[in-house]
Amino acid sequence: MLETLFNTEATLRRHRDAPLLAEREAFLRHRQMQGTSPAALRAISSALINVTIGLGLSELRDIDMDEIEMCARKWAMKRRAQHKARTFAHCAKYFIFAARRWFLFLGKLTLPDASPFPFATEIAAFEKYMTDEQGLTALSVKMQCFRASSFLKWYSQRHRPLNMVRFEDVDKYMAMKAMNGCGRISIAGIAGGIRAFFRYAERQKWCRAGLAECIYAPRIYKQEGLPEGPTREQLAELFQSLSGKTVPTLRVKALFAIFIVYGLRCGEVSRLLMDDFDWIGGTFLVYHSKRGGVVKYPLDHQVGETILEYITKARPKSSCPNLFLTLTPPYREVEPTIISHLISKRLRRAGIRCRRTGPHSLRYSCATRLLDAGMSIKEIGDYLGHHHSESTAIYAKVNLRMLRQVADISLEGLL
Repeated sequence: MLETLFNTEATLRRHRDAPLLAEREAFLRHRQMQGTSPAALRAISSALINVTIGLGLSELRDIDMDEIEMCARKWAMKRRAQHKARTFAHCAKYFIFAARRWFLFLGKLTLPDASPFPFATEIAAFEKYMTDEQGLTALSVKMQCFRASSFLKWYSQRHRPLNMVRFEDVDKYMAMKAMNGCGRISIAGIAGGIRAFFRYAERQKWCRAGLAECIYAPRIYKQEGLPEGPTREQLAELFQSLSGKTVPTLRVKALFAIFIVYGLRCGEVSRLLMDDFDWIGGTFLVYHSKRGGVVKYPLDHQVGETILEYITKARPKSSCPNLFLTLTPPYREVEPTIISHLISKRLRRAGIRCRRTGPHSLRYSCATRLLDAGMSIKEIGDYLGHHHSESTAIYAKVNLRMLRQVADISLEGLL
């Protein structure tokens, strides 16, 4: 392994003679498989020698973070005393970075016991119930658990058991969230998550009966906010502006192509795999988040070319099966929240202002474009993966071009 990284015999001898050679090489091979560049591997290899010397290791033993941090400070001071050294400002952080990941890989890092969450058992049972019995998606389960556990962490500061929760406690919590800037829709989502937990808690007899029905949220009127998205002209101008050949630009261009043409959700794009694309047949598979099931889509020619350009010129070489990967090792799938941030950032940079500037605004544009093309509500709902037709019907309200055509009809002679 070391022979592929270093050329000079003196450097090779230094790395070979240092303690724990087999363990260091095993970690370097692991990082190489994750896509770490040769330059980064050389830096890590040198840092591991410093770690073994600083910790006085001749054989493996358990290490805790306090010992690593103390040795890192000593190493930084030693580097600072060397008048030719230029990297002492960050060497302590890199010492900790390399040591922590190395000992984690070897299973020799002793981590401090995390303080147990007072209601962790109840949240785990609630999570299992939503997954196994309700069949909710992983994202929905994660969000509901987050909302419930956030309230329970706040409630645990009152040092009262779960059976002593009152609806006044929930009201105080939601008032606090509103004071911190949460809007009506966010408060309604928080209340829904807490209500779902206490409905389950009532069936388990963890709390008093009737508590869930006393949890109220701001009323959200059906279709109170019309969907709004960029126009066709704005999207065309934005897509043309993504002409760079850098890795981030090629990745975000492929993301935009998929969102604009197919109106997918962030989670659906994040879960796309390399094997989902049939390049010969010109199709690809999408696992819908809310409706469930797999749908085969025809692969648009321009979208396919954009994705292929990303794969051949920008996608890191990695064993991770996902289409869209992070830019830095260890390479892994791009989380939906990161995708949303990337799209929102580009839309704002292009001067496109909508109520929602994330990928969902592109979903609105896609639905409106399909409606303008004459597709029925049912067809659009199937294309976008809507579970209920009511979710698609709202787009009929924003087909302003068609309404203007109706308004232009002359009523002369009819009255």
